[in-house]
Amino acid sequence: MESTEMAIRQAELVLKLYELRREPVMRQARSYIGGAFLPASADEMVALVASGKQDGAYILQVYGYWDMVAAFALHGALNPALLYDVCQEMYFQYAKIQPYLSAFREKMNLPEWMRNIERVVEGTPEGRSRLVIMRKNIEEMARLRTPPSNA
Repeated sequence: MESTEMAIRQAELVLKLYELRREPVMRQARSYIGGAFLPASADEMVALVASGKQDGAYILQVYGYWDMVAAFALHGALNPALLYDVCQEMYFQYAKIQPYLSAFREKMNLPEWMRNIERVVEGTPEGRSRLVIMRKNIEEMARLRTPPSNA
């Protein structure tokens, strides 16, 4: 396929993915994951996902979406550099679960859960660098949400 045609198809895919992100329930799910969702352990993630409550559904919806998008990049439907440039949110949301991902997989007996997003984010020096920045931002968010102790 001619490179211009391929670029246009990838741009169309990015726009379709953007439209999916704007769907009302997905918007609510992304708002939760991007905001209030700040897990402190794999056990907390397991409890949320296993609760049967809306927060657990949001976790599965948002991370399932981003894992699908990452799979597109891994299988050639979406250029990884384009994904890096237009989907910073994926890196931020992955950074929220990354420290607990291995233990979560083990506890839930889901060894493949979020493998695509892990491969994309951690598969390049740029991705790993962005992950470090995102982790620092998340740590600062958590710090700001923790009330000061009256020692």
